[in-house]
Amino acid sequence: MAHDTTSPLIRRDDRDGIAVVVLNRPHQRNALCYESWTELSATLGDVVASRVSGVVLSGADGFFCAGGDLKSGPAHGSGPLAPAGRVEHAQRVMEELRSLSVPTIAAVEGAAVGLGWSLALSCDLVVCAADVFFAAPFVARGVVPDGGLAWRLTQQLGRLRASSLLLRGSRLSATEAERLGLVTEVVTPGCAVDRARAVAEEVAQAEPGAVEMTKRLINAAESAQLATFHPLELAMATVAQHRSAAAAGRAEFS
Repeated sequence: MAHDTTSPLIRRDDRDGIAVVVLNRPHQRNALCYESWTELSATLGDVVASRVSGVVLSGADGFFCAGGDLKSGPAHGSGPLAPAGRVEHAQRVMEELRSLSVPTIAAVEGAAVGLGWSLALSCDLVVCAADVFFAAPFVARGVVPDGGLAWRLTQQLGRLRASSLLLRGSRLSATEAERLGLVTEVVTPGCAVDRARAVAEEVAQAEPGAVEMTKRLINAAESAQLATFHPLELAMATVAQHRSAAAAGRAEFS
């Protein structure tokens, strides 16, 4: 079903000084198209201007995000990197999310898949429902992991466990994700947003300058490595899209 163009791709609902930012393509399980990232960037800019105390990132209708929109494709613009234009755009917007001075908390219901998982892990904390699963089925779709997911999983889990998740596309349960340190808290299904708001309000009680500086210290620990990794990820994504297009062409004429 096509997206209702009268509805925003990103919705925002401020509650008690906390901005609840909602991925709003429920009929596509909140899959991310190029325009989703553009609207998310604009919303994050508004968040900075409105001086909220925290940000909760969630998905509409009880599902966080199914990843990049396969129907719209990752290509955008022109030039040698255009086949992976959405990947580059997503990298920039996730960096904006990481650089916010206030705490950011992903509230995951349903599932976080592919690029949606990357987006959740770009937040400072992740609260998820007990029935949630995480997955990275990039290889099965003929593409490579994006949004920094290969880097994050390898850093957190080590090469062997990250390889299993990324090469086999295995699902990871909420309980296992918490055990591995990929989730902050596991809560009753349907309660992730409320719990994430409560955590955001808790952190907001601290001195704002100390929160911002602590976030800067944490981000500094990873930013240099991630900045080096992103161009390689973009190049690989571009090559993968060229190969996918060539294979489709061969199949059409075989």
